[in-house]
Amino acid sequence: MNKFFTRRILVAMLAAAAVLPGCGGGSDDGGGSPGRVRLVNATTDYTALDFYANDVLQTKETASFAVGAYSEIGSGTVAMTLKRSGSTAAAASVSRTVASDGYHTLVAYSTETSLRAMYMNDGEAAPTAGQAKLRVMNGAVEAGALDVYVFPVDAALADQNPGFGIAVDTLSAYKEFVKGAWRVVATGAGNKADVRLDLPSVTLADQQIATLVLTATPGGVLVHGLVLNQRADVVAQKNPSARVRVVAGTTASGAVSVKANGITLSNGIASPAIVPYAMVPAGAVTGELRVNGGAALALPAFTAPPGADVTLLVLGTPAAPTAFVLQDNNKPAAATSAKVRLVHGVNGLAGNVTLTADYGLVASDIPFGQASVGASLVVGNSIRLEATSPAAVSRLYLNGEANLQATKVYTVFMLGDAATPLGTLVRDR
Repeated sequence: MNKFFTRRILVAMLAAAAVLPGCGGGSDDGGGSPGRVRLVNATTDYTALDFYANDVLQTKETASFAVGAYSEIGSGTVAMTLKRSGSTAAAASVSRTVASDGYHTLVAYSTETSLRAMYMNDGEAAPTAGQAKLRVMNGAVEAGALDVYVFPVDAALADQNPGFGIAVDTLSAYKEFVKGAWRVVATGAGNKADVRLDLPSVTLADQQIATLVLTATPGGVLVHGLVLNQRADVVAQKNPSARVRVVAGTTASGAVSVKANGITLSNGIASPAIVPYAMVPAGAVTGELRVNGGAALALPAFTAPPGADVTLLVLGTPAAPTAFVLQDNNKPAAATSAKVRLVHGVNGLAGNVTLTADYGLVASDIPFGQASVGASLVVGNSIRLEATSPAAVSRLYLNGEANLQATKVYTVFMLGDAATPLGTLVRDR
């Protein structure tokens, strides 16, 4: 083969190589080396997520509270899309810059109505020997702004100052800590008594670089944690607790006492009464119920998922009480709305109960011992709330001046008995 012909073949091969697409579907706008991006699924609502870059599948089926492998993606601006595994619909889409030779993590987190994503650069320099670096991401949108305390495991929370104060959808700067075991507590902003997550011992290794990702829980108030290690694994730190409250609603002003998983939730509370939430170890719940100091009755078998809010509704007579388990959704309403539900606990009423607001239907035909799904309502300070039942000759409850505030969550508890029903509007959050 002559040299001229060989030279022409070489030129053609180089020209063909020049038009090949960048790695992983990235744009490679600057002609540099590709970068690397991975997905962290920090949600409990999406059991698995698929990650696309410029419409090219990069990783599939990243499970809840897990991390996918890094994918090589051409440097430059990249359209990143997340889809629920098995679905063709985009759940979230963002455009982000992939640095040449850089490492990046896309953290997916969810609200009640949407999937969101935060993009991180995995290029933080290691701390000096004997130290670790930690920062915090607040992806617990419904929980609101949070304070995070990091302190020795044998110290008291009351003596600490917050190490991080962080708004929703934000990522803090890194702080350095001596390697070793630390207690990590997240609270509502400015309220040390409002504990949302308590991790008794989190180990920070020598020169570890980590992000504590805080994410939503089923109840909406507590938060989960996820320790994301730079260019390494993730460690799930789900909330070890749930919140449980007692609503005492027996006849004849029965005094209700309840214990659940070793925690006393109420101690001789006279019906009707609504006891505040208390923290209880999450998981399978065992416990006992007593009314007027009588014989102990086992609570119905149920599970309190990590981070859940649960109501134990105690109804019936003092001689024959019954506990109903209600799963509560205390995630805030939309910015211009309030969320209202109905609980039917009217003893001896032969029919179901319906709730209206300004004559519009809120909850229809709710059976005894059950709760409706929260309904979104227009806010105002003179909302007319009315509860009725086909089994009653007159209305059960009327509040002509209900004050419903934006983003707040309410329950109308219908208690008492058929002869003397008692309704009360309670702000759950």
